[in-house]
Amino acid sequence: MTVVAAVARSTRVRPLCAADLLAEAVARAGLWERLAERAHDDPGAVAVLLTPGASAYGDPATAVSAALVEHLIDLLHDRGYHDVTVGAARCGPDTWLAGPRLLDACRRLGYGGRTPQDNAYRVVDLSEEVEPADFPDSAVLHGSGMARSWLEAGFRINIAKNSTHPEFGYALCLANLFGVLPQDDKHHHYRARRDGAEVIVDLLGSYPPDFHLIDAVVSSHGCAGSQVGRPLRTETVIAAPDGVLADLVGALLMGVDPVSSPLNARVLRDRGLPDSYRIDGDLTPYQGWRNPPRSLVEAVRRLAPDGRAHRLFSIASWHVAPNAAEVTDPALARLSRLLTSLIRAADVNPAAAATLCTMVGAAASASSTVRAWRTGNAKQDIRRRDVSLAVDPGAYTHEDFDRITGLLRPLETVIDALPADAWQMRWQHVGHSILFGCERTVNAPYPEFVRRVNISRSISYMTDYLGGRVHVVSRDAQGRPTRQIERNLYLAQPNYMAYSGGPPIDVCKLESVDYGEQRQRISWRTVHSPNGSAEYDDGSVTFLPAGGGERTLIVIRVRQRFTLPLTWQVIRPDSRPKLRDPLVQDSYQRFFTRTLDNFEAQYEGRPYRIGRPWEEFDDAEAAELPTQRLTEAARMIRTVTSQVLTAPTPPGRLGPDGFWHVAPGDIAPARSPLLDEFRESLRPAVVGFWQGLREAAARDRRSRQAP
Repeated sequence: MTVVAAVARSTRVRPLCAADLLAEAVARAGLWERLAERAHDDPGAVAVLLTPGASAYGDPATAVSAALVEHLIDLLHDRGYHDVTVGAARCGPDTWLAGPRLLDACRRLGYGGRTPQDNAYRVVDLSEEVEPADFPDSAVLHGSGMARSWLEAGFRINIAKNSTHPEFGYALCLANLFGVLPQDDKHHHYRARRDGAEVIVDLLGSYPPDFHLIDAVVSSHGCAGSQVGRPLRTETVIAAPDGVLADLVGALLMGVDPVSSPLNARVLRDRGLPDSYRIDGDLTPYQGWRNPPRSLVEAVRRLAPDGRAHRLFSIASWHVAPNAAEVTDPALARLSRLLTSLIRAADVNPAAAATLCTMVGAAASASSTVRAWRTGNAKQDIRRRDVSLAVDPGAYTHEDFDRITGLLRPLETVIDALPADAWQMRWQHVGHSILFGCERTVNAPYPEFVRRVNISRSISYMTDYLGGRVHVVSRDAQGRPTRQIERNLYLAQPNYMAYSGGPPIDVCKLESVDYGEQRQRISWRTVHSPNGSAEYDDGSVTFLPAGGGERTLIVIRVRQRFTLPLTWQVIRPDSRPKLRDPLVQDSYQRFFTRTLDNFEAQYEGRPYRIGRPWEEFDDAEAAELPTQRLTEAARMIRTVTSQVLTAPTPPGRLGPDGFWHVAPGDIAPARSPLLDEFRESLRPAVVGFWQGLREAAARDRRSRQAP
């Protein structure tokens, strides 16, 4: 079936109201035919769910028009679809607002539960009544739930506001899908913990909308139209059964490249456009439309989504109308007023635009520097990553896995023939890749070692492992994986590459695992690198008995070729062997020495993973912002000032003779309330320090007693 994207526009020659634009767009895009196919001659049995963008705090310019949604409800009722629900969820700065409930906010936007034609509908919160969802184990949303309303809907219609976005460039149907996800803190769960583009790809793969609409009757443009409303009458409604196609049309009408948004570019790459489609309508760009400055978009993208600076900008750039909610973080409220005022001014004032871009760029540079420093010096503070598999398991056959060992054999023959250096490591440049091999004999009985150290998880034992996902394709009779696909993330290698913009190593591999009585081996071949950080990262890990089985030999052999940052590409270390060879030797010696240490730590039961898992972050800690610390500091300063300026009252009483009369019981040691508060605030830290010290000492004793 040909997918049609319909563009209904009002012109001087053919003026149309919003209701007529909507009716024309949905009819030309085939909404009624698709609903009829789902209804099977019984439209009353189809539960229709509408999900309009409703994340507006007193600023209707950033939300889908409730009148337009209610007109769609009337059109549905006219055709017999009486079971209609409006599903809403927030995407805004709820972490520092104590506003009304979501349903109350929807009523303020115009969703009263009954249309002008007296047709009733329900309004539900998509963050409530969450039930388990059947996301596959290859999905980044595996284990997550969805609202019952979304899961049980017979037909889902996604309705987006036509608006710009300071990071994506534009935010239409795909961006609106963040609102249907159940977690209240969208930024933490779907932008920082997980990659937002992977989240949308997995949602479209498992529980997609059936139809998409873009409300462009009154759009919001400028530097941050999705957060700071700047209305512009564009008199357009876009409709399509496919969200990627609808967004492509919307971007063309804005006059921007559809793949300029990293969110849309990823979905386009992974899912693509429909096999057969056409665009029905005029694509002349909107008159008077202003997109965000390219320098602002690039600066915001440099703010890592899992960092505090990105979260601070994302929250502070939302415009909140006075009296729309109670502000719980005064420092953030002041920053928000400053930032939103600057965003409004930047749309018309080049000096304000330059100031805004400079501020965000400086924050991005500082954030990148802190992240690079943590990569080499504070790895325990780095958050691990939740990712999808990023490849389609069905695209590979068993023969693809079984060929891996044969493909690696010639390379391993070369590696074994290379002379060993002072650290018993072998390496050699071949073309633009590196062949490397190392081994270590550990003082661990082979049967016990292979019982404690799972050969199929060898990749996760390597140093600087940030996270990944494993999809098992086949198992042996004992339930052990024999063929699997794995995605792995590591810190930038060598770590100092992070200072020059080096990305994390991100690779997807096919893996074959063999379990012999006298040998266990895992072999892998790289098939994809989502961020383009590696061309080759192939290799194997082998466990062999040594010393008659009383010890274990670990053998690692790899072929690798990683993408250098732009700065290093200019230096061209490959053309300078005297510079290149010491750097390569040192980096490989450090990485694989620590990797072999990790294998021993796994056997001994000692912790070795870097970073903090997301499960350790509760909602309060995840939502904490630097401005909250600033607010607490200001409160402490006010307390100190008030105590210093307050004159102390002397003990005793003033007698009629004009003298102070003090009894022995009147004199008591003065205690400062501030010191009491300070002591109580330090008590948890002191108690926690000694408790942690005792636990560390206990772990050391247990590790020495381990066999």
